[in-house]
Amino acid sequence: MILTVTVNPAIDKNYMIPGFAITGIHRVQAMSAVAAGKGLNVSRVLRTLGVPTLATGFAGGFTGKQIEASLRQQEVGYDFVRVRAESRSNILIVDDNGGTHTEVKEPGPRIPGEAWKRLRKKIIRLAPTCDWVVFSGSPPPDTPSRVYFQWIQDVKELGVKVALDTRGPWLKEGIKAKPDLVKPNWEEFQELVGPCYSRVQAMNKARTLMDEGLGAVVVSMGAKGALAVHNKHTYSVQNLPPIEVISAVGSGDSLVAGILAKQLEGKDFATALQFGLAVACSNTAHFGAGIFDPEQVAVLTDMITVEEIN
Repeated sequence: MILTVTVNPAIDKNYMIPGFAITGIHRVQAMSAVAAGKGLNVSRVLRTLGVPTLATGFAGGFTGKQIEASLRQQEVGYDFVRVRAESRSNILIVDDNGGTHTEVKEPGPRIPGEAWKRLRKKIIRLAPTCDWVVFSGSPPPDTPSRVYFQWIQDVKELGVKVALDTRGPWLKEGIKAKPDLVKPNWEEFQELVGPCYSRVQAMNKARTLMDEGLGAVVVSMGAKGALAVHNKHTYSVQNLPPIEVISAVGSGDSLVAGILAKQLEGKDFATALQFGLAVACSNTAHFGAGIFDPEQVAVLTDMITVEEIN
């Protein structure tokens, strides 16, 4: 079982609009509305891969009920802390003709202190039944920077492994609790360690993070692949398979889910990274976060080379 924690979930409304522009009236060619937020995306991918998963976090107002209904439809288990404030909605507009990708993201509700306490108690109660707990995404406004730090400490004291995928102050503070896996993207990684002007420089800085007690660092780099450090091993992936990109939203979450799915199977880290990248690539070829084709993943996995760097 993998527990995912999403403190700022959303309903993602995805629109395909040929010829989209800032002004004017546009006709939608295709549309989907799904429960989203990074942790929920991870759970959706895990569910498709056949890995037992449970999603928790905050759900508020009518939008919170929509989030729960979407998860039920997708057969993703959930156990949220309900709040009065309205959960957020996001809009994604994809224009294949113009090659544009536009996202409009709401900040999310402010969460009262009592609700934070209830969620912490729920995580502590659920974590012992799980192999991994995944903390994902940027929290709502005014969230203390050490919230993930505290929760990671709670979970690790229970003997459960932790993955962290966030940014900014929550990443900087969260890694101090020594999670077993962190997965920043290239921009988030540089926010944490400073500018990197080469892959080698980035690898050296990732190794420095490992000296602080992290289990693994995976830096996703979009079409340029990824780099990773696990224990004393360093890996580089370049030249990802060419694929027609529809939307990259959720590809980082797909990567995390793919890695953890193979880790649960007892596969070595390089194999897990290879598979996770294949899932992420397939996600980019589909409309909606955490949506992929398992048959395509099987093909893409064989096309991805994970190189170990001495």
